[in-house]
This record gives sequence, C-alpha cells and structure tokens, in this order.
Amino acid sequence: MTEEFLANAKVKDISKLIDADPAIITPKTSIRKALEKIIVDTRSRHAYIVDENNVLIGSIRMNNVIQYLFPTFSLMQDKETFKIGSFMEYTTAMNAVEIMNPRPVFVYEDSLISEMVTLMMRETTNEMPVVDKQKHVIGEVNVLNVIAYYLKHTE
Repeated sequence: MTEEFLANAKVKDISKLIDADPAIITPKTSIRKALEKIIVDTRSRHAYIVDENNVLIGSIRMNNVIQYLFPTFSLMQDKETFKIGSFMEYTTAMNAVEIMNPRPVFVYEDSLISEMVTLMMRETTNEMPVVDKQKHVIGEVNVLNVIAYYLKHTE
C-alpha cells in the first residue's frame, strides 16, 4: 500500500517540499566557491552546473568532492574505477567544470516518484535536481521530501 501510494505520486505532488534554491554554479566557478555554495544549506550535498542559458550541464556530488579533497586516498581505495587520468585532473583542478559529473541525473515535475527513486538507487544518491522541459533547474528533491510527503498523507 505504501509503496503504491508513493510510486504513483509525481514530483510535482511534493513540490511544496522541494528545495527551490539549490546550489547553482557555472562551469568557471572556482572549486572553493562551489564548496562554499554546497555547505550553505546542508540539506543538499550537490551543486548543479548550468551553462550561459541556465541549462543543466553537470553536477558536483559528494563523491566528486571527496575525490578532489583526497585524490591519493581515492586512488588507493578504488584502483579499478579511479583512473590515473582522473587522479591527475583532480589534483590540478581549479574550476567546477573540471570535477563535475557531465551526465547529471535529473527529474521533471511530471516524473513519477517511482522513476525518481529508481534513478536515486541506480546512482546511489539521495537528491537530484528538478528541471523544466528546457533543462533549467527549478529545484531539488531529496529522500527527506518523500518521507515528509508520506508522513503528511498517511497515518
């Protein structure tokens, strides 16, 4: 019953709970400024990179931050997926574009919560941007929003 109730809801159904002011930066934002932006609101652990037309082109997630702050440790921990090229990129990175994920996952307001949860599980993340049809970031949704929606609509 609970799963069906949540699975059939849409992202827009929890829109009042969505963070309408996520961390949005440009590709040329310094990594320091990006990190400062991320810690302003600890509900989110991402920064979203937009181009000159405000179109979502990337994201910086906590795994990117950890690899940037601890590149040697990251290399030693996961030798199979952390390639030497990315190690060099992280040790010399200056701007957001250099450590961002260029294929960010996102949802639309009309996306089903079940679709959102599927993406979250696949990407091992707890939050993601909500975009309009032009891929402009209009907010961010996270698992806490889903829990709050559930608590509000069930006993």
